[in-house]
Amino acid sequence: MDYSKRQKYPNQSKSDDKTQTRRIPTNRAGASKSDTKPLPSGYSGAKKRSASAGARSETDRLSEEIRRNMEKRDPNVRNRAASQNTGTPLFQRDKRAAGARNAPNTARRTGRSSQTARKRNDAETNASRTQNRYRTTNTPVVNGARPRTNRGSHRASAQRPPRNSSRPPQYRTGSHSPAAIPPKKRHSLSPFAVKVLIALIAGIVIMFALIFFNLTHNLNPGLRADAARYGVSSSALEVAAKHRIVNVLIFGVDGREDVEGDRSDSMMILTADFEHGGLKVTSLMRDTYVEIPDNGDDKLNSAYSLGGPELAVKTVNHNFDTAITDYVTVDFTCLVAMVNAVGGVEVNIESDEELQWLNAYLDDVNDKVKTRSPYVQGTGKQLLDGSQALAYCRIRYVGNGDFDRTQRQRNVLEQVVHKVLGLNPLRQLALMNQVMPYIKTSLSVNEIYKLGFNVILMRNRNLTQKQIPEATHLQTDFVGEESFVIPDTLTDNIKALYSFIYQIDYSPSPTAQEISDKIQGLLVY
Repeated sequence: MDYSKRQKYPNQSKSDDKTQTRRIPTNRAGASKSDTKPLPSGYSGAKKRSASAGARSETDRLSEEIRRNMEKRDPNVRNRAASQNTGTPLFQRDKRAAGARNAPNTARRTGRSSQTARKRNDAETNASRTQNRYRTTNTPVVNGARPRTNRGSHRASAQRPPRNSSRPPQYRTGSHSPAAIPPKKRHSLSPFAVKVLIALIAGIVIMFALIFFNLTHNLNPGLRADAARYGVSSSALEVAAKHRIVNVLIFGVDGREDVEGDRSDSMMILTADFEHGGLKVTSLMRDTYVEIPDNGDDKLNSAYSLGGPELAVKTVNHNFDTAITDYVTVDFTCLVAMVNAVGGVEVNIESDEELQWLNAYLDDVNDKVKTRSPYVQGTGKQLLDGSQALAYCRIRYVGNGDFDRTQRQRNVLEQVVHKVLGLNPLRQLALMNQVMPYIKTSLSVNEIYKLGFNVILMRNRNLTQKQIPEATHLQTDFVGEESFVIPDTLTDNIKALYSFIYQIDYSPSPTAQEISDKIQGLLVY
């Protein structure tokens, strides 16, 4: 009987019908060994298994490819399967469906293929994580549809860090939650250290406050102590003590050997007004008729030759009812050094006569100060050095005599003061050290620095000028054989002086009133 058309094995393909058919022997009578055809060469039991294994290997390959695609789209699939350990992977379900009779062989092949697939899957998962480093979507794959991503979008993701930013090693991207970065340790001070620090800062602040207070207050420390010594009246002392205004009397002496005594060639009251702001210079006419204490009546400049700067200060307080207890005396050499230190002064030479007298005095100054300054060549605005400026200040026989002379002195002093204030503190200190050997003063070094510090802090450092006696309150006349500048009246000049320095209305003391009445009797109307 021909068994060639019998039903094939379930897993046998059509190509196997022609090449691998088998006749099954029967127990029918008459059947012989020759009735059974031998199997084709090479056919064995392994051939049977290869046919069914071919179909199963194709199923495994498709299952593996589906699983890899799912893991590429959502790396959590593998993690969830591994963590939950529920259900059977797709490729294992397909193998059970192939039949229980091939279970032993399938198990062996599954073990080998699963190990290879697991290694390949781990490598692909790592590559997928590297490529999708900044993807944070957790959208699962539904029905094989690819989830929407921002790939190709030009809009930067809000969660994507800058390209060059560095991340700590604990940070992980993807669907996993980033590991918490431990906060930095803060080293806090102990309560005792905090108290010590606060106390130290408070001490430094208090120290600087005390230094600043000491520098900006009590600018006349010896005013009351020296008031009696310099003949200050009680009314003038009370006014000076109420105001933050410092007055220093400046004497300019020629110091020539051929002149008997040191007459003050110029006398000025330099005022630093820290209350209203500004610097003020008041020229006192050296030929003013005054009463010199214990020395009778004479010109104002003779008081310096009779008793030095102390008597000169006392004479000014006695006649003009002022409260001045400090002075500065400068000689020719000091003025020359100061003008040269600031780079010279610019003056306006108004006439040829003034130019001639300037060069005439310049010869005497070069001889006394030991300089070689050249003659000034023309009129108009000229830049003068120290010796030329000193010769300019000494001119007294041009114009209105001593009145124009004091004006020239104030002009030179004003330029020197402005240039000194325009220097930086180091240059100012160097200038002070340069001129200190040429001055004589009642001020200590600390008091000089203190006044200089407060002058630097002043917002308004404009210099204003005045002359006493005022041009409207004086007369020139001869007393005996000498010419004098006679105040008319002295009390009116005192009121004008207080209005200029303190900006107040002042009533002169009884002593000043008596001197004014005496001088008034000398005038001839």
